[in-house]
Amino acid sequence: MELANRILERRGFGSQRVNQYWVSGAESEKLVKSVEDTMEKIKRLGPNPIKIEPEEPDEPEEEVLTAPMV
Repeated sequence: MELANRILERRGFGSQRVNQYWVSGAESEKLVKSVEDTMEKIKRLGPNPIKIEPEEPDEPEEEVLTAPMV
């Protein structure tokens, strides 16, 4: 987890954007609490600081028409 935090810091995301919880299938209350905690952290941190621009669609190539050779 430490490595992931360092990578995220270097990329500008902040290490607080990653959480890791160990929860058994029998620990439903712990799972719910983990999800609620994560949602609160996300709300406090706000939007992702790195805005990824959507890719522009490729322009279609011009179709070249050729006459059949006779």
